[in-house]
Amino acid sequence: MANYNPFARRETHNAHALNSYRVLVPLTWALVVVTGVYYSIHSPDDTKHSKKIFKQVKRHPTPFTQNKTVTEIYWVLLLLSQLSYVWHLFHKDAALVASAANVATHFILNNVFTFSWILLWTRNYFWGSLIILIAHFINQSFAYWRHRGLPAFVHLPAVAGPYAWTLFALFWNGAVAVHSHNLPGRLVANIFIWVILAIGLFDIVIFEDYILGYCLSFLSLSLAVQQIAIKVIAFQWIFAFVVFAVFLVTSLYISTTKYSGRDSLFRRVAHPESGDRERQPLLNESA
Repeated sequence: MANYNPFARRETHNAHALNSYRVLVPLTWALVVVTGVYYSIHSPDDTKHSKKIFKQVKRHPTPFTQNKTVTEIYWVLLLLSQLSYVWHLFHKDAALVASAANVATHFILNNVFTFSWILLWTRNYFWGSLIILIAHFINQSFAYWRHRGLPAFVHLPAVAGPYAWTLFALFWNGAVAVHSHNLPGRLVANIFIWVILAIGLFDIVIFEDYILGYCLSFLSLSLAVQQIAIKVIAFQWIFAFVVFAVFLVTSLYISTTKYSGRDSLFRRVAHPESGDRERQPLLNESA
């Protein structure tokens, strides 16, 4: 059955599978780009009271609402980095092609879920968009936990970047769905923001994944900036800045140890003398 499992991790992929990935990956990526740009400029005209993607920010302020500008920058950088992932599918190095192809099905699903979320979110179907995000998060979690040691320019665009955004979007979309803009909602949000920190720190520290850490710190900053604009006298923006600082400092520490040839306890570790640097595992294989 492994031969028919599109999520299976393989050393090599047959020509039919690679050709399918080389068509569907860029096609679904372009679908997200076109849909995202269109609904950032235009509101849907087929449903009453529909709004542009970030127009919902002003219309539904919650304790998990992110800043429009910072989050847009994150998405522009993520989408541009995904061009590197697409390029890896056409690389001459069979090992790099295999590493990219191993997460191709997850990446295609990521794009389909993102496309579906945009359609539902802009049309005020917040419970439907939340269900999409839950499925999206499950898909990204499987990709994150099953595919270790990917090259950085595959891990960032195909796994870490979408995984980080989906984690924050779950809380954002969920807060909108339950109308979490009153005092009880804000108090609950003051607790749940630490769930993001706990999940993120576990992955960053256990798997020494500084790339995910930088993604999470970027989105934490977006959350903190917007929460100040929503309510200055509140705990949420203070907590968000604390989460941002913890993610950033931890990621800087982990990346420093990686590039200095040491583990998380700053003990020197041995690396293979030969091999392409891009093929060196991003994460500890022993984790």
